[in-house]
Amino acid sequence: MHGSVSSTRKTALALAVSLLGAVLLAACGGGGSDPSSGSAAIDDATATAYAANATQIGSDAMTATDAGVLAAQAMISAGAGMAASDDRAMALSANAAPLFATSRPCPGGGSATVSITGGTPASEVNGKLDAGEVYQVSFTACTGAAGMAQLDGTLAMTVESVTGDSANGTLALSTTATNLTLALPHGGATLDGSTERQFSVATDSDGTVHLSSHFTTPSLTLATHYNARSSSFTLSNADILRTATWVGGALQSSTIDGHHTLTGTLPNASFSYSVATSGGVSYAADGTPVSGMWTVTLPRQIITVTVGSGMATIAIDYGKDGTIDRTFTVPVPQLASGAG
Repeated sequence: MHGSVSSTRKTALALAVSLLGAVLLAACGGGGSDPSSGSAAIDDATATAYAANATQIGSDAMTATDAGVLAAQAMISAGAGMAASDDRAMALSANAAPLFATSRPCPGGGSATVSITGGTPASEVNGKLDAGEVYQVSFTACTGAAGMAQLDGTLAMTVESVTGDSANGTLALSTTATNLTLALPHGGATLDGSTERQFSVATDSDGTVHLSSHFTTPSLTLATHYNARSSSFTLSNADILRTATWVGGALQSSTIDGHHTLTGTLPNASFSYSVATSGGVSYAADGTPVSGMWTVTLPRQIITVTVGSGMATIAIDYGKDGTIDRTFTVPVPQLASGAG
């Protein structure tokens, strides 16, 4: 009798364990992904931070690169004018102040030192970027150049091709930034690394400038100090198209379309994921997102971020099975404040 009871208890226990295993298996996979399935789940705060950096950092890196290039062009032009004066013959003479290895004051304060190799005596003082020229421009608290905020650090530029002029034309550059620091509306950003950039520019009769560019980089680091936080980001495998509108040297709006991989080290976390836009996404003058859709692909989740009418909708697919498991919205200012 005792053996029969023991056997019955063992059978009941085995059945209970079997049923529990079946329940857990169903929760982990059976009918679709589930936010309770361990490492596949992320909370709203983490998803918002991922979304914020995905929408902001790539755009900020391109803004910093453009700031350096436009400021360098402005200082090269200003330096050439001072070097050449009104007399081309004097500019080409042995006594003329050459453009290369010269320091010039920036319009709003600070200075920029420009050096140049690879050109001809004539091209090095003509105030224009010519194919084959190699520039190194070092900024020291340089403000006001091309309407930009304060710049520090160095930008090296190799001119690959040029057509037209700086108002209406095209320009292909290889650039290398070294501690190139720009004051952005939401904080400071420091750029290091190399890019390939193809620009085209068209200027309206009222002075409005339309700048289009193709941005590629194998690896570029952006160190940020936003909202009293210091973080470091690496953009890799980036291939992005950008358009920007400028009035009076000030950025009015921009759009980007493309993809990149973003690796971040934050004060309390680290991550790596890919970011892709669904068509063009747009930004306001201060760099905050205005409209569009971004897709963030993580190892175990896909997050889509849709911005419009001042709100950001964040949708999470746990398990990457095509099913949206969680959706919530945050105001765009809240999203932007989570970047960096």
